[in-house]
Amino acid sequence: MPDILRIATVRIREEIDVVTCRQSARQIAAWLELPHLEQIRFATAVSELARNTYQYAGGGLFHFDIASSPGGLLERFCLEAWDEGPGIEDIERILEGSYVSHTGMGLGLRGAQRLMDEFDIRTSPEGTRIRACKYIPGYRAAPGPDQVQAIRLQLQHNGAADPFVELQLSGSELLLTTGELQNKQLELEAINLELENTNKGVVALYSELEKANEEVREASASKSRFFANMTHEIRTPINIVENISKLLLNGHDGPLNPEQHRQVAFISEAAAELSGLVNELLDLSKAESGRSEIAPTRFTLAEFTEQLRQCAGAIALRYPHLHWEVAVPASDVLLQTDRHLLFQIMRNLIDNAFKYTLEGRISVRTYLPDDDTVEFLVEDTGIGIAEENQARVFEEFSRIRNPELGKVQGTGLGLPLAQRLASLLHGSITLDSRRGRGSRFLLRIRRQHDEATIEAPAVDLSGMNILVVDDSDADRYLLATLLRPYQASIHEAKNGAASIEMLYEVRPDLIFLDLDLPDIAGEDLLENMDWGMHSRVVINTAKPLDDSIRQHLARHSRAIVQKSAADYGEQVLREVSRLMEEQQHGR
Repeated sequence: MPDILRIATVRIREEIDVVTCRQSARQIAAWLELPHLEQIRFATAVSELARNTYQYAGGGLFHFDIASSPGGLLERFCLEAWDEGPGIEDIERILEGSYVSHTGMGLGLRGAQRLMDEFDIRTSPEGTRIRACKYIPGYRAAPGPDQVQAIRLQLQHNGAADPFVELQLSGSELLLTTGELQNKQLELEAINLELENTNKGVVALYSELEKANEEVREASASKSRFFANMTHEIRTPINIVENISKLLLNGHDGPLNPEQHRQVAFISEAAAELSGLVNELLDLSKAESGRSEIAPTRFTLAEFTEQLRQCAGAIALRYPHLHWEVAVPASDVLLQTDRHLLFQIMRNLIDNAFKYTLEGRISVRTYLPDDDTVEFLVEDTGIGIAEENQARVFEEFSRIRNPELGKVQGTGLGLPLAQRLASLLHGSITLDSRRGRGSRFLLRIRRQHDEATIEAPAVDLSGMNILVVDDSDADRYLLATLLRPYQASIHEAKNGAASIEMLYEVRPDLIFLDLDLPDIAGEDLLENMDWGMHSRVVINTAKPLDDSIRQHLARHSRAIVQKSAADYGEQVLREVSRLMEEQQHGR
């Protein structure tokens, strides 16, 4: 029989105890010198089980033990979880992976089981007991009493967990896990190559290949989520720089002297350029997930053609040997469509024309074939595209190899993304090209998009109390600066605790609520508010939200505003204007 030594016990009463439990598991695993990825797996399993215990049983106890052999060698690091909840139905189906949950219940158990080497669960209407272990590799002596006392004192000294620090550690662990999944993907590629070179062992390797393919799909989904999250996080501070620099250039806090105006203009231009790059990454992420929002605005064809001329001029600086022209339209008309998406399509087409033209010229022209349509033609005298390859240029990650253009850089996503965006604008892109004689890309879209344009509202917020709940000084400053000129009374709270006091002291007419607060999740703060306050809450977040979360938040708030949105300021003013109209009509 192995000797069992208890190292620590954590009681789950509140949500913060889930974080403390995960932190204790990681610290003990590190003390036992488990490999780094095994530490992450153990801590993640503990986190999932602790969260299930808190959510579905209302609380419980987590014990952390080490087991050693009769000879005194370390064998296992174990957890034992107890709760007095109502028990878990369909436990066998949950553990075998066939149970379909509509609430998330059981997913943590299944995930924890896969992360541990041993996993035993016993559940009944009187409660649930779980014991799970990780094997400790190598041959090492069990720790002595002094070492055990030292880790216990360290755990006591650390006290309650800091959610922000834990979030940072979890982010680092996500990077490590992503690297591991990438390594697994490389292993899969090696297996595929072996299968192509020989038919030996095909039957034996078939099941392994299916398993590896599933790991690749999970890795791809994990990387996509990580990519979207990180791009949003990068976009938020850029958005702050852009908006504040615009306020300074517009003389919001007083006129700038010429040198200050020049310096701030440099900042604004650099932020706009960086914003464009990040927006492209966001668009790629949206294109992969099939989610892109249309924001129609009114603008003239002449204005847009001038924007294209400036774009082509900037690109042409890298190709001084080429001649180019953006022709003035024969007649000007009013367009109502998503200008940002339309420009992104044309920028991709123009940039593509320059890249693949060794000598000659590039021209951009506009046509009005009927009262409902506008056409943009991008024509070059470049190397052209063979007929058999013309369909491939619109396939994602597909690039036509050509020895003459070995140094051309690109991801192979420009034209596929342009075609997808064109379809969102009720249009299409057609290609006419011959090898050695250049290419003609014709974009054809409707002049008027179906969705009505929302005009910027006239806003007067006199006598209105607005509460901004956000731990970011810059985000609070930006919101206050946007709203203060309209005579609103702005109140700020840096965390959830401060906002709770203000909710009852100020009784705000409108609440801008960030979801990432340092002491309590914004979602939890929202659910604990009086139901009557939900209609005053605007979710103000940088987090990417999937459909289920967005639908849940929409039921408990009046609106959701993304900090990273290009028209962030307009959205903010639109929501306060809507609230005023409702109050004026007694709604």
